[in-house]
Amino acid sequence: MFFLLLPLLFSFPLSFAQEPSEGWKRLSDMPEVRSEMESAAINDKIYVAGGFNSQSEGTNTVFIYDIKEDTWETGAPMPLSLHHAATTSFEEKLYVVGGYLDSWIPSNSLLIYDSKMNIWTVGPDMPTARGALTAQFLNGELFAVGGVNEGVLSVNEAYDPKTNAWETKSKMPSSREHLTSAVLDDQLYVIGGRDGNQWNKDLNERYNPQSDSWETLEPLPTARSGLTASVLSGAIFVFGGESNLKTYEENEVFVPGEGWFSQQPMPISRHGLSSTTIGNNIYVIGGGVTPGFSFSAITEEYHNTVIPEFGSIVGLILVISLLCIIVLTTKNSLFIRLR
Repeated sequence: MFFLLLPLLFSFPLSFAQEPSEGWKRLSDMPEVRSEMESAAINDKIYVAGGFNSQSEGTNTVFIYDIKEDTWETGAPMPLSLHHAATTSFEEKLYVVGGYLDSWIPSNSLLIYDSKMNIWTVGPDMPTARGALTAQFLNGELFAVGGVNEGVLSVNEAYDPKTNAWETKSKMPSSREHLTSAVLDDQLYVIGGRDGNQWNKDLNERYNPQSDSWETLEPLPTARSGLTASVLSGAIFVFGGESNLKTYEENEVFVPGEGWFSQQPMPISRHGLSSTTIGNNIYVIGGGVTPGFSFSAITEEYHNTVIPEFGSIVGLILVISLLCIIVLTTKNSLFIRLR
C-alpha cells in the first residue's frame, strides 16, 4: 500500500525555499568599468569580452576572473571592438557573436577564443547582422536569438562547430532586443527584453531544438530589458535590467512547472550586466547603475540552493494523514497476524 501512495506524496505543487546561506558577497572589481557586455565560464574562470568602456566606446578587451583566487587578468584582445554582443562558451572555447561596431553598425561576426592557446580566430559570418541579441549553446550548437538592426528581430540562427556552418531555425513568437536567455533541461528559455518603441517585455518563451518549436510560458513578474539570467539548482535566476526611469535590483527565479518566485535582490541595481554560474554560485558582473550610458566594475557572488518543499499547508496535512494511515494499517495487519 505504501508504494501505491508514493505518487501522491510527490504530486503537490512545489514551492521555493531558501537556505540560510542564501545571499550576496562583493568580490574584487574588474580592472575597468564595463557595461553592455556578456560573460561566460570556462572551467573555474569567467571571461568578459568587449562592451562599453567609460567613454561609451566599444572595446576589444578581454578580462578573465579567477574565482578561486578572486583576481583578474587580461586575455588576448578580440579581433574587433564590440558592444552589445552575445557571449557563450563550449568545450573550453569562448564564442562572441554579433554586437555593434563603431558608429553603431550591426555586426554579423563570429569570434572564437581558444582559452588554452589564448588566441582568437574568426568563424563564418552569422546570416543576420544584429546587436543586443542573446546566445547560448544547446546540444552542441550555438543559438543566436533576437536582437536589432534596422528593426527589432525574432530571428533564430544556429551555428554548428562540427560543420562550421549556420542554419536558420524557427523564429521566436515575438520580436525582442536587449533580452536574455538560459538553457535548462536541453531547452532554451528567452526572457524579457524590449521592442522598437523601448517598451519593456515580460515575455518568457521556450524553444525546443528537437521539434524546432516555441511555446509561451508564465511571464516574467517584472518587465525589464538589459537584464541577465543564469541557471542554478534547476532554476533560472533573472537579475537586473532597466526602464527609461530606473535600473532594477530584482532577482526573480523561474522554476519550470512551478512558476516565478522573488529572491534576495541585488545589492546594487544595474543594467547591461552579465552573469555566469560556476559550481553553486552565480557571478554577476559589471553593468550600468543608471539607465542609458553608465558603467561599473562591480563583481558579486550570489549563492542559493533550490529546495523542494510542499507548497501548501493543506497538502502537507494530507501527506501526514496518508503516512499515519499507512502506519496504522501496517500495525493493524501485524496485530491481526500475531493473534
